[in-house]
Amino acid sequence: MPFVESPIWLNSSGNKNAKVLHPWDVPYYTAQSRQAKFLMKPTAYSPYLSLGCCMDGLNEIFNSLYGVSLEVDNLLGYIYCDFFERPEKPNQDCHFTIQGGRMLPDGSYQIPVVVLMLSLPTHQWTGPPLLTPSMVDNLFHEMGHAMHSMLARTRFQHVTGTRCATDLAEVPSILMEYFACDPRVVSVFARHYQTGESMPYQMAQSLWQSRYHFAASEMQLQVFYAMLDQKYHGKHPLGKSTTEILAETQDQHYGLPHVANTAWQLRFGHLVGYGAKYYSYLMSRAVAAWTWQQVFKDNPFSRSAGEKYRRQLLSHGGSVPARDLVSNFLQKDVTPMNLAGSLISDIDSANVDALPQA
Repeated sequence: MPFVESPIWLNSSGNKNAKVLHPWDVPYYTAQSRQAKFLMKPTAYSPYLSLGCCMDGLNEIFNSLYGVSLEVDNLLGYIYCDFFERPEKPNQDCHFTIQGGRMLPDGSYQIPVVVLMLSLPTHQWTGPPLLTPSMVDNLFHEMGHAMHSMLARTRFQHVTGTRCATDLAEVPSILMEYFACDPRVVSVFARHYQTGESMPYQMAQSLWQSRYHFAASEMQLQVFYAMLDQKYHGKHPLGKSTTEILAETQDQHYGLPHVANTAWQLRFGHLVGYGAKYYSYLMSRAVAAWTWQQVFKDNPFSRSAGEKYRRQLLSHGGSVPARDLVSNFLQKDVTPMNLAGSLISDIDSANVDALPQA
């Protein structure tokens, strides 16, 4: 439901003059609503989310699912972790490959070498680095890319790991975001950096629920971005200015009105880097949600599920068509209805009855 048709929370929040939301209102009011509903700020979780605890959590997940550890013996590959911001370092979270894995002429395997780069605040030496939930999401997301590179076993390095169809490339990383906030997983690794006490399970459940707060409106925003991208990279000449197309598309596919005399599309870098492919974010999210619901939802530490995921999807990189990989792995055809269904089911996970139980 569009924001402009849902002024109830605005009025109940004490803003008696509010009638219509504008784009610049969304971050403020969503943050206010999230804090009011869950009675805590994101930083309240931070004492339980030190970087060391989060790395231990990743190690526990990978050991449970794949039987591998973040160690230096029996190498699968190298992951260089460049976590903290510094002068002249690009301000972005990303994973990139230095050396791809491939089969060598002598039958051995060239191990992959990748970099996991984050922009965490400069560490203060009075204690361990403490992360917010969004930082944990980013860490788990990028580590999902890194493990895709580590666990792929392809003949050629130009199709190893994340070197696959864009529709599939974000699936392993988005899937890891589910592990990052599942209460059963969080309760294993989230410990107070001073007392060592585990995060209270009710607090971990609030973290899960907060992930889905305004999930439908965020999904609608992504649909709008994808539609705009398709129109810009569709039939040419466009016939109208890019700003006119933006205004029409926003009015048609999003609940907030376009602001006259603005042209934010000129600063939206994804229209270049992901030209005509921005929809892949939604595609990958749908497949990741589908995978979580069908494979990992009942038991996020299942070794059999992890091995199936590793052998049938991660190991192939881009050497097998993405549609075939997904349909063979999930035993269902990749259709618009199935993809849309997984996204709708994912949004419905905000319901209390759908909360993962200990």
